[in-house]
Amino acid sequence: MEVRTLVLGLFQTNTYLLVEDGEVVIIDPVSKSERIQSKILEGERVVGILLTHGHFDHIGAVDELAELYQCPVYLHYNDYELTQDPQKNYSQTKKIKLKSKLSFYEDHLHLGQFNFFIHHTPGHTPGSVCIEYKDRLFTGDTLFKHSVGRTDLYKGSSQDLKQSLRIIAKMDPHLVIYPGHEEQSTLADEFKNNPYF
Repeated sequence: MEVRTLVLGLFQTNTYLLVEDGEVVIIDPVSKSERIQSKILEGERVVGILLTHGHFDHIGAVDELAELYQCPVYLHYNDYELTQDPQKNYSQTKKIKLKSKLSFYEDHLHLGQFNFFIHHTPGHTPGSVCIEYKDRLFTGDTLFKHSVGRTDLYKGSSQDLKQSLRIIAKMDPHLVIYPGHEEQSTLADEFKNNPYF
């Protein structure tokens, strides 16, 4: 298993390519589709695009990549409206409105040889999720190294985020977290050093 990280866009957002035996899942394709494509090697096959939430800085390259690779795109239903409204996803200048067919998460997701656990962790947005695969946890803008995502944007909720952190607090501390911005960490380190726990 390999995780390839690209830092893209105005807000230095992380796009992740999760690679296992020639299959690739793209998590939060921010922008610059051609740069993301350049990290996918010859012979590798993209089996899906997973979104941690619906803000513009996590979805900008979805339509182009979904059309190119003819793969499904997954999102939590509660963030669907964000993907359809530039005012709500804060892309007023780029006016991002996803045209791709979107599928909605359940608790488990099977894609190719990947088996994911999907944890609904609202707070930053109503449909924010953390995506667990083996010993990795892709946390989007729910959890950062020693911090958490903001809750003052459209339909954000500090109370929901507190409840989501209680869910995360019960997870395996050995999980390595891959946040939507900045560097990776571990849950063990977050439980010890993140003031929000």
